[in-house]
Formats: sequence, structure tokens, C-alpha cells
Amino acid sequence: MLMQLGVEVELKGRLARSGVERMLEHIVRRWPPLGQRLRQELFGLSWAGECRTNDMLALADGRESLAEWRNRPIDPFVEPPFQLLWMAEGDTNVLAFRAHHAVVDGEGFFAVCVEAMRTLVSLETTDFTDGQATLRELSLGKAFRNLQELRRSQPSARLAMRDCSPGETSIVERDVPRDASGWLCASAWMRAIHAWNESRGAASTSVISIEVPVSLRRRRDGGIRTGNWISPLTLYGDATHPLEALAADLKQQMSRAMRQRMHLALPLLSSPAKSLPWPVFRKLATNPELTGVATSHFAWFEQSRTIHDDVFRHSGGALQIVDQRIYTPVCLHMGAAMSVLAWPERAQMFITHRLTALSTDDANVLADLAVRELGQRYLSRQQVAV
Repeated sequence: MLMQLGVEVELKGRLARSGVERMLEHIVRRWPPLGQRLRQELFGLSWAGECRTNDMLALADGRESLAEWRNRPIDPFVEPPFQLLWMAEGDTNVLAFRAHHAVVDGEGFFAVCVEAMRTLVSLETTDFTDGQATLRELSLGKAFRNLQELRRSQPSARLAMRDCSPGETSIVERDVPRDASGWLCASAWMRAIHAWNESRGAASTSVISIEVPVSLRRRRDGGIRTGNWISPLTLYGDATHPLEALAADLKQQMSRAMRQRMHLALPLLSSPAKSLPWPVFRKLATNPELTGVATSHFAWFEQSRTIHDDVFRHSGGALQIVDQRIYTPVCLHMGAAMSVLAWPERAQMFITHRLTALSTDDANVLADLAVRELGQRYLSRQQVAV
């Protein structure tokens, strides 16, 4: 399993290497671990050493380098865990950021990339925070009971795939209606997986489960920290239920689990593992029982304001963001994962899939099934209005 996150931003306009290097220097001054390397201690690991921005920046001759960049593993013991591939062709630039999951989670990584884009045009930077205090609000006893309850959850289907083996990943993308909520998109993904399984004669059950990330950060505290401040929650649903009913059920499950603080159980009980010797920690970290048992992964990235207008306006029109893509790790047994990037004016659906599990054609079928689910909802709503 390739534990890497990625954001690819396409810009129109001229960029100087000195400006890109200053952007990286700002990033590592603010978050040194992004430019350091992992060092094995007697107990646990630490980020240490000098931040070398030259080792963080790579240059590309063309777009064919992007797929290789996404799938080249980062070794955080020998290279910086946050890196940038810069492709420049005339007035077209692609900034392909990537990071190892050991140094930052998805929410933090996306915030760092937004910060990087702001730095290019010297915009005021933003803050948000870690949630260590949140973990202290749950007792160890209750955390253990919550984890036991999560482990007793009902079995769910597996995504029908060609092979459950390591391999390179790829991405397919679709636009979705902007007023489709995260829960509707999650439900569409679950129904698409069930429809896919049925078409392959592999629908052993209509129960689909999704692992969703819950942020442990508290924005009111201020400040961004590296590390993993995301906890997973697994939600279940019968994919034969109507889309909106399934969405309502998922929302209720999430609210109930948050009230019971179930999202704090795993990080609280696993936090002592950070002090274990590396060989022991590595064995635990790759245990399937600890890395998720859901059918698939779903993440919703809501953006209350657009960086696109900011970059265009503050650069005096010299730089314009014309497109962006994101990708996430894919657990071995999942085969594919969905993430939705929701801007004020549009929403983008991305399916990251392992090529050994699903071909690009297969992933496109899954994406079309999910979009069709959302499209049928809007068609039905229009028919009722008429």
C-alpha cells in the first residue's frame, strides 16, 4: 500500500524557479518535519536533520512524468516526506505536491498545499490546529469499550476486483452537482459499489461500509501541526435503500458516533505505539485489523472560499489556477477510494484506484455509476416539481 497523498495544481502564467524555491522554504520554516527525515530512536521515531529544499523539488519535462511521480514511493528515512514536481511548458505550469502519510494527514496536507499557493502570491496565511486536548477528554476504559463495539459491527461487502495485490494507482475524475452534500456523495459511492458488484456476480451482501476521516483538530485554537490528526470511523448502510434515505442514515450514524466519542478510541489506544521500537511498530502498522476493515474509503474536502480568485486577484492576473486533482492512499483490500473536493462554485469527484484491482475502464464505470446515482436524484426532484 502506497501511503502517499497528492495534489496537482495547473496554473496559467509564468513562474520563476526562485519563487517556487521561496515557497518551499516558507513551508519548511513553518513546518520543519516536511523537509526533514525520519530517524530511528531507541524507542520510536523522530523527524530530524537539516531541511534541504533542493531535495524537495524535482523538474519534469512533460505530463507523462506525473503518473510516475504519483507512484514513486517516498522513503521518509532517506528523503524529505513532502515533495514537489514542477512541470513548466510556456505559460502552463503543473505543481504536483505529494507527501508521505507519516508526516501529515489528508486535511493537513491539503491545508499546506493551499498555504503554498498563497505564498506564491504573498497572501495572508491561514491557521488551524491539532487536537491533543480532545484525546484527553476520553478515558482509556471507555476508549477500549468503544473500540470493541466498533469491532463487533456487521460484515460488509468487498469491492469486486481483479486481484488483491500491490500495484500502481491511477485517478479518474468527474464533476458532480455542487449542491450534492457529502452524505449524498458517500451514498452514491456505496450504491455504485453495490451495482458494480452485482454486475460482476459478486454481491454477497448489499451492506456496504465506508471509512470516513474525522478531524481531531480544533480550529478555534489556531496553528497547524504536522502528524496524523485524523481518526477513522466506519459507517454501514444497505445499498439497496434509496439514495436520500441512505444519506440520512449515514449522517445519523456519524452524529451518534461523535456524541459517544467513538472516533477517539483508536487514536487514544494506539498513541503509545509511537514509542515502540521501529520493527515492532512497523509490524503493528501493517496489520489489516488496525488499518481498516471497510469496503472503501470516502473523504469530503469542503472549501468555504476559493483559492482560485485569490491567486488571480493578488497576482494582478499574472497567475490563474485552471485545474486541480487530488489522490489518496488505497488500502490493499479496498482496491479503490473516493474523495470529493467541494469548492463554492463546483465539486470534483476523484476515484483513486489500484491498477491491479481495477483497470481505468473499470474505474470509469464506477465513477459513472456514482454520478448516475446523483443525476437520478436530481431528475426525480425535477419531475416532482413539474
